[in-house]
This record gives sequence, structure tokens and C-alpha cells, in this order.
Amino acid sequence: MDHRAQSPSVWWRLAPALLAFLFAVSVLPVIFLGNDLTSEGYDQQIAHLPAIEQFAAQLPAPDLSGYPSATGPGYHLLLAVPARLGFGVQWLRVLSSLAGLGLVLLAWRGAARAAGPGVAFALALPLACSTYVLSGSAWLTTDMLSVLVGSAIVLMAACAVPDRRSFLALAVLLAAALSIRQTNVFLAVPIMAAGILGSPLGRSASDAEQWHGDEPRRWARLAWACLALLPGTLLLLALVRAWGGLVPPAFRDMHDRGLNPIAPAYGMALVGVWGGIALLPMGAEVLRAIRAHRPAVVLLALFAVIAAAIPESGWSRDEGRWGGALWQAVKLFPVIEGRSTFLVAAAGVGTVLLSALWIRAAEVRRGRQATVIVMTLLALFVVQAGNSQVWERYFDPAVLVALAWLTALGIDRTRPHSAGRAVLGAVILAAVQLGISALGYWAPAFGLIAVP
Repeated sequence: MDHRAQSPSVWWRLAPALLAFLFAVSVLPVIFLGNDLTSEGYDQQIAHLPAIEQFAAQLPAPDLSGYPSATGPGYHLLLAVPARLGFGVQWLRVLSSLAGLGLVLLAWRGAARAAGPGVAFALALPLACSTYVLSGSAWLTTDMLSVLVGSAIVLMAACAVPDRRSFLALAVLLAAALSIRQTNVFLAVPIMAAGILGSPLGRSASDAEQWHGDEPRRWARLAWACLALLPGTLLLLALVRAWGGLVPPAFRDMHDRGLNPIAPAYGMALVGVWGGIALLPMGAEVLRAIRAHRPAVVLLALFAVIAAAIPESGWSRDEGRWGGALWQAVKLFPVIEGRSTFLVAAAGVGTVLLSALWIRAAEVRRGRQATVIVMTLLALFVVQAGNSQVWERYFDPAVLVALAWLTALGIDRTRPHSAGRAVLGAVILAAVQLGISALGYWAPAFGLIAVP
């Protein structure tokens, strides 16, 4: 028997099982044996658990005009049902953790479509080791369910044929995403991108973005994309009217104090830091992609640096610029006239790497899928400027999913060495994420270090 021929089918079964096992041993002991001395544990106690208990007591007619959370009520309503049935906090946390597991498996599945199940296993490891994925899964937070539904929208918009059935599913998913977090308005971008690329307007896209699934192009696809936005838009408008603002009253002073314009540059800086680690073994291939399109890449990087060089980009708890490894790194580097030198440089690197990943995907005729993913990521960064708090937990999981998918899209049979280098880079990044999780997740949860 040819084991090389059998290995792909083995990996289709083995990879998700291994990811599920690793996730379980990382999350379940914390749920049943750990304490709540983390940021997510604090949020659970002051916001999400009280909101769930409030809705559980009010079922079947919960009051959505005021509750102790800054987000939409979808997550809390979902868990209010088992809470009403008598589930304790620990078992509610177990149910909630399934969203984190689903996100890891979805990230693997999306990467496996392009790079195969074995390579995709490695590409999903940084996400599975992320402190924000593990913490967001171990405690009651909206984070993982929000990113899971959002990632499902992106994957469907990028890879599914844009027909009526797809847009009906996208409409349901978008409404669900907006019920969980109002900042998920950025998910209108991948839906509209799929509609535009599947319409006659898509013929004006670059040759690398032409895809057989968009044929035959019809104006009806653009119309369906617009209609897919309607249920979610009406739901969000109803919530805003009930709240009397963009955020429920209890958290308006924290999250709705005005724009935080550093958010887009911060998101791009995360791409630069995590992408720089993951793509280090692929340095020669990345440089070749950049050289092939040097003028455009340099122009984009220059734009990112200028955008990042806005005043007041240094660490500041009062201004919502804190929380996470990236802000800790910002504190270590000079701040010149209110401008973080680290953030400016990292944002420029992030733009270059994101461009290189798109170029690599386009070279193997996957530009259409890469375009949807990149546009969605940029939309996320822009929309997060509407949140007064620029915390890494709002960006990190989505960035890691996007890096896994974009790296996978650039791998095919014409690049036999890319897969191995991508796997090496992913393992290195996973080790870094694991180290951060040891300090920010396991150690506080088991009382090994004090939380400041």
C-alpha cells in the first residue's frame, strides 16, 4: 500500500480530531479547575453572566433596552435558554466554548480547501494556541461566537458560488452576526464583494480575480447581495432604537466616547508582527512577490505609514490603547510627539506582507478569494475605529484566521517547497502564541501569577 497516497485521506480525519483534542485539553481544565482572574473572567462576572441571567429570568419576553453588556443580545439570548433550564455556570461555559472549537475547525477547513488537510493543520495551530481564542472560549464572552459567524460569512463569500442559495445563507449569518456584535457591520463588505464579482461588474476586475464560479455573471447576483444586507440592517436599527444609541446604556461611557482613529493602523501592525513571524521561513518567496509589483507595494506601505503616524498612538489606558502583547511592545519603543515608532513601522510591514500574500494567491489564480478576505480584514480595521477601546482581543483572532487562509491560497503544486516553509512558519508562530497564552491565560487561571 502506498502510504503517500493514503496520507491525505488520513489527514482529513486526523487533523480535526487532533485540533479538537488540543483545544479540549487547553480549555476544559480551566473551566472546571481554574479561577476567574483574567480579563475575560472579569468580563464574564460583570457583564456576560449577569446579562444571561437577566434574560433567563425574563424569558420568553426579555427586555433588550438595557442589560449589562456592550454588545448585541444574541449571544446572551442563546445561552439564556440552557440557563433557564438549570445549567450551571461551568456547563454554560462548556457550551460557549464550542464556538471557539468551531472557529478553529473552520479555520482549518478553509485552509485545507487550498493547501490540503495536513498543511492546514499547521496553519490553524497559531489560532488554536492564541490566548484570545482560549480565554474567549473558557469564559462566557461574545468573542468566539462573533468571530465564528463572521469567518463563516467570509469563507462563504470568498469560496461559494454566488447564487441565490448562498445569499440567503449569508443573509441569515449576517443577521446573526449583528445580533451578537454591532461592530460586525463590516461583514457587509464580503457579501457585497461576492455580489459585485458575480455580476457583470466583475469582468472589470483583474485577470487574477476571474473565477469560474462567478460565471455566468448576472445583475441578479448583485441584487441578491443587496437584499442579503436587509434583515441584518433592520435588526441593527431596531437594537439601536431600543438602546437609544450604538451601545447599550450600561457601557456607553466606555465604548462610545468617540472615534479611536489608530484602530486601522493597529490592526495592520498586528498583521505585520504575526505575519512577519509566520512568513519568515518564506522570506525569499515573499521578496520575489514584492519585487514583481514593487511600485504598488511601496505606495501602499507608504500610505499605511502615513496613516499610522497620527498623533496619540502610544500606550494609554485612559484612551483605550492598552491590553495585549502588541500594546506592551509599543511601550518598549520610543514615542515621538505622541507617535509610536513601533506601531508606525509594524503597520508598514503589515501592509507589505498583506500585499505579498495577495500577490502569491493571485499568481496561482486565487486572487478572487484573496481579494474578499483582504477587503474584509481592512473593513474590520476601519469599523473598529468606532469603538473607543482598541484592544487586541477585537483584532487578533480575525487576523490569525486571515493569515492562515491567505497563506494557504498561495500554495499549490507549482510551489513544492512553499508548503514546508509555510508549515515551519506556522509552527514558529504557534510557539509564540503558546508562550503568550502561558503567561496571559494558564498562569492567571491557575493562580501562578498575579494579574495586574
